[in-house]
Amino acid sequence: MNFNHLQIFHKVAELEHFTRAAEELFISQPAVSKQVQELEKSIGMPLFRQVGRKVYLTEAGQLLFSYTSQIFALSAEAELALQELQGLERGHLAIGASTTIGIYLLPPLLGQYKNLYPNIELSLNIGNADEIQERLLANRLEIGLVEGFVTHPELKKTVWREDKLVLVVPPGHSLLAKTDLTLAEVMETEPNFILREKGSGTRAVLEKAIEERGELARLKPSLELGSTEAIKQAVRAGLGLSFVSEHTIKLELAAGLLRVVPLKDFILKRPLFLVYLKAKRYSRAVEAFINLLNLPARG
Repeated sequence: MNFNHLQIFHKVAELEHFTRAAEELFISQPAVSKQVQELEKSIGMPLFRQVGRKVYLTEAGQLLFSYTSQIFALSAEAELALQELQGLERGHLAIGASTTIGIYLLPPLLGQYKNLYPNIELSLNIGNADEIQERLLANRLEIGLVEGFVTHPELKKTVWREDKLVLVVPPGHSLLAKTDLTLAEVMETEPNFILREKGSGTRAVLEKAIEERGELARLKPSLELGSTEAIKQAVRAGLGLSFVSEHTIKLELAAGLLRVVPLKDFILKRPLFLVYLKAKRYSRAVEAFINLLNLPARG
């Protein structure tokens, strides 16, 4: 059926008058009559019967009117939904983040976002950097925030902020009594390193930096753990030392549970990246979150 014919039929049926329908539709009365006649011809049944100046629906007209009422109610609902989406009154935002970012940096930002756009449904998926990139490629996430390396050709990265990895030990560790420590001295005297699992952005950045210093052969982990929280507990228990993000140890440093060992020749900084699919078009909800990160909105 011609959608324009249905609109004209619906208005005539609603007002029970051809002339008033024409006035509301801003077309001539003969044009309205012609469109209705064409609709009747296409379905093979009369839709109206006229008594004086008023028109009444036939049985076929009543049946069609019940359907057009649903059609145009849904049309109006669709318009409203799209307007609400445009105005961030509804929608969904699925974010992926590597462990350090997802646990320590994102919660305050998500709180700000929820205050600004309370009707947007938020979901945060935390995993290591490789896992987050795989989920982006599988279209299970809209954007990701990761540390480490992003090399897949379908993904684009933008630097969000900088992070620093620091060497942490438990209070009373022998390294704290030394000054002007170098990375080589630490690697020579301390065999017990606790590292994140393979696929972690933190581990990838650390191994690359140590490899560039020619010390990678000495970096033999005595323990591999799947989270920074587990690593901090292991260091506190005296199971070894580790490099962790400075953002992850603020509470432990304040409470005296961990100490940082400065190295005079090894300052390890890394970028944190916003990652997304190059070819994907994003909703206003995603663009609003990117703006909250103080990054330019991407198209």
